[in-house]
Amino acid sequence: MTRYFTRLKKAGWLLLLGLLASCQQQGTHSKTAAYVKTDTAKAVLATFYDEIKGFGTIQATNALDLEAKFDGIVHFNNLKGRIKKGTVLYTMGGPEIDLKKENLEKALANAQTQYRYFKQYYEAQKLLVGKDYLSRIDFEKVVRDFDNAQNNLNKAQYMLDYFLSMTRYKAPFNGYLDDLQVQQGEDAVVEQLLGTFQDDDHIKLIAPFYGNPKELTENNISIKISNKIYRGKLIYLEKAINPSTGGHTLWIALQDSAHLLKSGNYVSFSFLTNKHESVAVPKAALIRQQNNYFVMEVINKKYIKIPVKPGPEKNGLIEIKEGLKKGAVVLTKGAFEIFYGNIRKSMKVAD
Repeated sequence: MTRYFTRLKKAGWLLLLGLLASCQQQGTHSKTAAYVKTDTAKAVLATFYDEIKGFGTIQATNALDLEAKFDGIVHFNNLKGRIKKGTVLYTMGGPEIDLKKENLEKALANAQTQYRYFKQYYEAQKLLVGKDYLSRIDFEKVVRDFDNAQNNLNKAQYMLDYFLSMTRYKAPFNGYLDDLQVQQGEDAVVEQLLGTFQDDDHIKLIAPFYGNPKELTENNISIKISNKIYRGKLIYLEKAINPSTGGHTLWIALQDSAHLLKSGNYVSFSFLTNKHESVAVPKAALIRQQNNYFVMEVINKKYIKIPVKPGPEKNGLIEIKEGLKKGAVVLTKGAFEIFYGNIRKSMKVAD
């Protein structure tokens, strides 16, 4: 009996030692450090703006309604793409056009014949009046006849030139055709709207402005549209608040040499005001925890959680309005994992 208890006691001790060894082994594994790849960057000074967001429409500064000046058949020479100044936009033809052109050419030919006759007669009478063979009163009548012939010639030439220009209309500036009202090859009558020709070299943004109008510099306004910054000039500002929008309606002429914006486009934009320099860090360094933001600053080879107040992003850099100084070294790669102390934690990035 005594031997049985002795054996049982030894077995218990062995089991306890085994459990202790197992716990010690597990504790050793739990304390094994996980290696996290890291990278750092210095906080730098960068230029930022305060952004005032809004919505507006793009319109051409110069637009021209194309109207038929004569009855005829319309043919558009260019329907797609950018049209350069001087390029023929449309021509008009047909029997009525041909007859009109023929009559105008005949009128010009008659005016030229009359002009040549009265010019020769005027030159001859001028010699006579110089030798006192013709009275001044009679010569004045010759002068009037010659002036009338010259006026008739100028008028006939103008009418033909005008007719040709309106039946073969050329672009008065660089632009594009829009809102065509007549199909290719259709008949048109005098004063009928054919379409609109819009200047794509000079465009403007029309939008309500909800900030303080004094914040806008008239000749140097910066506007961000689709992540591209455009320079503009204020050309109109409604002094009173528009009741339908709740803001001051303004027009801003924009510089768009790449022709990325087209008249009629509805765009979202941001006014960039209050240009200033501020401390900035790469976007990867910023960590969000609920409604608070942090960076992991490296100080004496230690990682310190630093609360910060971020601003807008520009070219991959986040403005840091408060909490960090220029030259501070912050974690970029690995910052999220070290901040939470858990490399298995899923990173959640706000939209």
